[in-house]
Amino acid sequence: MNIKHGRHRFASSPRDPSRRQLLAGLAAGLGTCAFPQAAQSSDWPTRPVRVLLGFPAGGSIDVIFRVMARNAEAFLGQPIVIDNKPGAGGTVSIVQTKNASPDGYTLGLITMGVFRAPVIEDVAYDPVNDLTYIVCLSHVPFGVVVRADSPHQRWSDLLAAGRAHPEKINYGVPAGLGNSAHLLVEEITAQEKLKWNAIPYKGSADCTQALLAGDVDFTVDGSGGFGPLVDAGRARLLAVASEQRSPKWMDIPTTRELGYRMTIDSPWGLGGPKAIDPAVVAKIQSSFRASLDTPEVKAALLRAGQGTRYKDAKQFTEFAAKATIDERALLTKYGFAKKR
Repeated sequence: MNIKHGRHRFASSPRDPSRRQLLAGLAAGLGTCAFPQAAQSSDWPTRPVRVLLGFPAGGSIDVIFRVMARNAEAFLGQPIVIDNKPGAGGTVSIVQTKNASPDGYTLGLITMGVFRAPVIEDVAYDPVNDLTYIVCLSHVPFGVVVRADSPHQRWSDLLAAGRAHPEKINYGVPAGLGNSAHLLVEEITAQEKLKWNAIPYKGSADCTQALLAGDVDFTVDGSGGFGPLVDAGRARLLAVASEQRSPKWMDIPTTRELGYRMTIDSPWGLGGPKAIDPAVVAKIQSSFRASLDTPEVKAALLRAGQGTRYKDAKQFTEFAAKATIDERALLTKYGFAKKR
């Protein structure tokens, strides 16, 4: 989760590391360490590369990444093996990534949960000091969704209903409170001086069932959750929370266009343990960058309502430093940060 707020910037508190310090720590993994495997980097890879994913097979990111990996193999010269390691909100796969040998043969998928988890619970990794950020690939757009038979044809209709019936609007939140969907609506209702009721569910499937059953008035979910419903005509998309309109739903306005300060930016990409040889990082980065231009990957992204969000290792590292600070500030603001 990375909710952007117009001109607002989160400042680090005296107890938090500054962005400069975070960048310094991250940069150390890009080029200032000694690499015992450097002599072999010109021959890398000589065997398959394993990528750990922190969620079950079949989800939208899993499906898209498999297409990307299949196309990247042609440029990398070795198979890419996907290893789903769900558990503990994705932290199981990140801890295993952190603990892997820094030879480039074990990587992990990086999502915004990597930066959020250390703020709300004790985890066995530090997003700044324990990981190498290799390449950012795409992002998950979030949307405000109602049932197809809902009287709310547009966002303005939902807003009017919320004003006419204070505290009677219920909205579904997938994967519990404190995530992107929940905090987006909290920010909107604070700006509108409204109070709507967040109803948490275990995940998108439960949240979707609640929406279709009429238990909630709307949901905010990623495109993997709402996309199939909208495509099937069972739900209607009122707004997308990205900075730009979705290439798949170009007629749907963004929350920024509707007058709100924030957007949800939920990018994802590849990382690995600290101290991977920069030459190996460059090979992985270039292989996946090339895969983004293949027709199969472009089609997969369009089907899912996702777009390309390419960042090279340096840019992804800088993003990670900023996200680490911003996640702590936002979750602390709403009382979800763990006690120190």
